[in-house]
Amino acid sequence: MRTAAVPAMIAALGLPMCVEAAESPDGEPALLLDAAYTGEVWRNVSGGVRQDGTYLDNIDLIATLDAERAWGWTGTTFAVSGLHNNRPTLSDRIVGDIQTVSNIDTDGATRLYEAWVERAFEAGAIKLGLIDLNSELDVNETGALFINSSHGIGPDFSQVGENGPSIFPITGLGGVMRWDYSERVQVRLGAFEGTVGDPTHPRRTTLDLESGEGTLLVGEVTLRPIDANRTLLGVWRHTGRSTDFANEEVLRRTESLGVYALTEGTLMERGEGSLSGFLRVGFADSDVHQISRYLGAGLVWSAPMLASADYEEQLGLAVASVTNGDAFRRAQADLGLAYERHETAIELTYRVQALSWLALQPDLQYIINPGTDPALDDAWVVGLRFELTWNNEPG
Repeated sequence: MRTAAVPAMIAALGLPMCVEAAESPDGEPALLLDAAYTGEVWRNVSGGVRQDGTYLDNIDLIATLDAERAWGWTGTTFAVSGLHNNRPTLSDRIVGDIQTVSNIDTDGATRLYEAWVERAFEAGAIKLGLIDLNSELDVNETGALFINSSHGIGPDFSQVGENGPSIFPITGLGGVMRWDYSERVQVRLGAFEGTVGDPTHPRRTTLDLESGEGTLLVGEVTLRPIDANRTLLGVWRHTGRSTDFANEEVLRRTESLGVYALTEGTLMERGEGSLSGFLRVGFADSDVHQISRYLGAGLVWSAPMLASADYEEQLGLAVASVTNGDAFRRAQADLGLAYERHETAIELTYRVQALSWLALQPDLQYIINPGTDPALDDAWVVGLRFELTWNNEPG
C-alpha cells in the first residue's frame, strides 16, 4: 500500500499543537522545537560538466517530545521532522561527480522526514518509525564538519537500493535496537524498508508497505578504547531488487552485501586547540553496485583562529575516493561507454559559529575524474554555506 506523505506531514507537524507546554520540576520544557535554514552559494570555476553557479537551500523543522517529562512515560521520546529543499542541483547539472559536492544537494521537494518513537532502557534503546538510518548507523562525528556527502554516510552504503537506503532526502520505515554491552562497547541492529519512497517518482514522498521489495538489515559494533576515540565495524545485507552487472541473464538480483569500518577521535590537544581525525573504508558487492570500494580520511583543527576566543572555529581537510567495480565497468564497456576506475574529492573547509544562531562556512573542493567520466576535466568548486538556527530551549 502506497500513501502520500504530505497529509501525514501536516498531521505530524501538528504534534506541538496537541501537547501543552509542559515543564518538568527543573523548569526544562518537555517539547523542544528546532528550526534551521541552510543556504549555499556554489560556483564550478573549472572542469566538470560546465562552468556555472547555483544556490541550494534546506529547511528543517523538528519537534521532539520528552514523554517522561510531559506524562511520566519513563524513557520515552517522540520526534517528528519535515524538510524542504529547492530544486536546482549542483552535482548532476554542473559538476558531474558521483559523490555529490554538497550534502543538501537533491531534487527539490517538501517532505515528512522523520516520525519515530524511542524507548530507552538501562541496557540500551529501541527506536521505531520513519527513521534516518544515518542518524543511528555509520555516523562519522568528525566528518560532520565537511560538506561533501561522502563524509556523512559512505557512498558504498548510500548507493544501496533502487532509491537509496533510508537517508536524506527520503526516509523509510524501520527500527533500530541499541544494546550497551558495557561503557566501551555498543551494538546496534537495524531493519529498514528495502526500497524507500517511489523510485519512479523521486520527488514524491510515499510510505511503501508492499511486500516483495525486500529489507535492509544492518549490524554495527562501536568500540571505545578511550573516551576520545571510537571505532565502528558494520555489515549490511540488502534483499531488495538490484541489477546484476556480472550476469546479463540475472536482470533483478535479490541480495547484496557490504561491510564498512570507521575509526575517529582526538589526535592531539594543544592549548585551546585540538586536532581530530577520521579514517573510513567500505566495500560493497561489485556484482550489484557501481561503487565497489570507498576510502575517506580527514583532519579537523578546532581552536580560535581568525576570530576571538568567543567564536567556535574549525578548519578541516579531507579526501574521499570511490572505486568503480569491474563488473560495472565491463557492463558499461559492452554498451560502448568508458569509465575511469576512481573519483576522488579533496575538500578544504573552514567553519565559524559567528553568533548563537548563525554559522558561516566557506568551502573549496577539487574533484579528480568527476563521475569517473574520461570526457570531464577535473573540477574546482568553491562555495559558501550559512546556517540560521532557532530553538525554544531556555537561555
